[in-house]
Amino acid sequence: MTTNEPATVRPDETPAPAPRPPVVTTMPRLGRGVCWRDIVREIELDELEREARMKEAA
Repeated sequence: MTTNEPATVRPDETPAPAPRPPVVTTMPRLGRGVCWRDIVREIELDELEREARMKEAA
């Protein structure tokens, strides 16, 4: 390899793809006194209730 050759050349002579930056998603702002932990817990409780109703119906 010479100084003019890139270090990321593959054996088949195609250059390696550039690394992608990580995907960053922002969480929407919540009202005062509300945190995501509370929301996740409510979702988990809803799922448990739904599973219990499905077992009763079966």
